[in-house]
Amino acid sequence: MAEALPALTLELEIPIPRTPEESDSMNEAAQKFSGTTVLVTGASKGIGGACARLFAHHGATVWMTDIDDAAGMELSSALGPNTYFRHLDVTAESEWNALLLEINESGQQIDVLVNSAGAAVKAPLLETSLEQFRSMLELNLVGTFLGTKSVAGQMRGGGSIINLASLRGVLATAELGAYGASKFGVRALTKVAALELADRGIRVNAVCPGSIDTQITASPDFADDDVEAYIQTIPMQRRGTPEEVAKVILFLAGEDSGYITGTDILVDGGTGAGARTPKKTTQKV
Repeated sequence: MAEALPALTLELEIPIPRTPEESDSMNEAAQKFSGTTVLVTGASKGIGGACARLFAHHGATVWMTDIDDAAGMELSSALGPNTYFRHLDVTAESEWNALLLEINESGQQIDVLVNSAGAAVKAPLLETSLEQFRSMLELNLVGTFLGTKSVAGQMRGGGSIINLASLRGVLATAELGAYGASKFGVRALTKVAALELADRGIRVNAVCPGSIDTQITASPDFADDDVEAYIQTIPMQRRGTPEEVAKVILFLAGEDSGYITGTDILVDGGTGAGARTPKKTTQKV
């Protein structure tokens, strides 16, 4: 006697019809940022790249910038005709001025700025060179300052600026002195900008990612870290993804966060909430 097929097999293969209201809602979500121009720095990969993909998916015109031209152009081409890539050293004011002039001459105006460009140097303070310390401040803090100043000065009728700070700009971490100092600075800059730009309808917020699976922690500086042991200290017991951070940035860019400015949002799996006491284990090895 032949075995009967499970009843659910046929049901799972049949597409579930959507009502016109559900279809309209999905189409509306996909075009949520239609007519919005977004500028993302550090957009060739990592969190910046995830932001570029997500904003493009939601219908925005996206200007991507980075110093990695090959990766940036490849991603821009993949995202379609409403995505543009330009080389930008965020620490060079002249390059910011040239980029914004080009955008303005194209007839567009930036509505959303994501200051994502950044890097990390991991070393004890006594082994950190002056050059390394200054490079962290230049890239992570001065770059964010120049982006905020340059773009906010040309925003008309309001806008949203989202700065990438870090959990390490909230909780001091050994061997990340230069990086942490720059990210603490980003948070302070964000709050000052929010206060000064509120009258112009410009909201400024910071996102503070915790341990995110990006290329930064793949550098030789982090080679001695016990990643698995660190993951055990994260309440959610895993690292985050660039896409999870990008979704928070998308929220801060849109109308759903219209009454939020000058704040930090931690995307860290609960690490910043406090410490948990390790428990003894009775499991035999």
